[in-house]
Amino acid sequence: MNLQFGSSGIRGKYPETVNSSVAFELGKLIPRNLGEELALGNDPRYSGPVLKASFLAAALENGSKVLDFGLIPTPALAYETKSLGRSAGVMITASHNPPEYNGFKVFNKLGEALDDETRLSLKNWKQLPYNGRASGVEPAEPREYKELLARVAFKKKWKIVLDLGNGAASELAPAIYRERLDKVTTINGYPDGEFPGRGSEPTRKSVGTLGSMVVETNFDAGIAFDGDADRMYIVDENGVCPLQDRILASYIAFLAKSSKGPFVVPLDASMVVDEIAETHGAKLVRGPVGDAKLLREMKRLGANFAGEPSGAWIHRDYNSCPDGPLSGLLFLKASETLGLRVSEMVSDVPEYHMIREGINHVGKLSKGMISTVGTGLKKILGKDSSVETRFGLRVSTENAWVLVRDSGTEPVIRVTGESKDKPEATRVMKETLGLLRRVLKGR
Repeated sequence: MNLQFGSSGIRGKYPETVNSSVAFELGKLIPRNLGEELALGNDPRYSGPVLKASFLAAALENGSKVLDFGLIPTPALAYETKSLGRSAGVMITASHNPPEYNGFKVFNKLGEALDDETRLSLKNWKQLPYNGRASGVEPAEPREYKELLARVAFKKKWKIVLDLGNGAASELAPAIYRERLDKVTTINGYPDGEFPGRGSEPTRKSVGTLGSMVVETNFDAGIAFDGDADRMYIVDENGVCPLQDRILASYIAFLAKSSKGPFVVPLDASMVVDEIAETHGAKLVRGPVGDAKLLREMKRLGANFAGEPSGAWIHRDYNSCPDGPLSGLLFLKASETLGLRVSEMVSDVPEYHMIREGINHVGKLSKGMISTVGTGLKKILGKDSSVETRFGLRVSTENAWVLVRDSGTEPVIRVTGESKDKPEATRVMKETLGLLRRVLKGR
């Protein structure tokens, strides 16, 4: 009996992959492996109550004492786990995935996510006698998380539109932001597991309504969160959604005024992040894609900040989990400290031509496939290109790069390409997709 975690916990379609049986097994394994003092939370997906009931049945049978936070952002649940000294935290969520998905993010006592190097198992498992007095469920409120975000203080009278995406932050984020900022209005503000407002993942296209609201209200910025609020997306005062790699680069430029890093970004971040870090004399390290893997790399390097272009930013001085509400506040604080509007934060950060695609594929790329694709990509980008395979297949030149990697959350091969020249970006992506499809067909 064992469960293997992926790069973002356990995740899949309900009920084909993630179902009540998986939840029940997890409810047995966590108290036996990590301890009985648990923190529990969920996003608003419709399959959540079924998974929650099954998990609780097994956890209570195995002597767990559960603090149930109900609807709560993933970063808040992770922080409460650490702050309250719980043995583990369990968040029932599929994050930014579509409504038909669900899953579990599990945190250790330090509020750190268990990743794909973690396997929970019961060796020589024996059912213990049930002791009803030793187990129980109590409702809980995220007071400690609210106190954490209260550390971010403002002098400017910020006016912000929040796009809550009908997700896990629908109740908590507006309350926190209204305590910290002058004016806050919301859209997609009621929790709904179908995420009807704009979908569970904020993208440049899906935050169009947020941009329009910022302009119509004459507010300073818009901030959108994904389904479980471990990601945030920024829209400037003109209603424009910059490439979020530029937002990330501008924040690293701000951090570099007081620290030279190292700062960690994944392989799929724009090359402009490297250029901005170099301009400010900061050390930038490329790490794996996936926040739990990035955290592992951060700890190895002793880094305090890591950020993904998706808006999953980790500020280890505050929280070991990517934190959308916190990141949004800290970005506004950086803008205020510099005396810049949001559009001015990114005005010196160029935008190159990036294309992100995916190919449906069940299973992982084999070593042979990766070798073949790597050889082909060197021909596509040129003989002077360099190849890196530590965290995915990335082939790059000074002016362009392409990354091919297995998704950690869906049966998809992710392909990301970027170039300083738009026609070149289009060519590289087209030829890469063609190459990959031929390799997958065994040609």
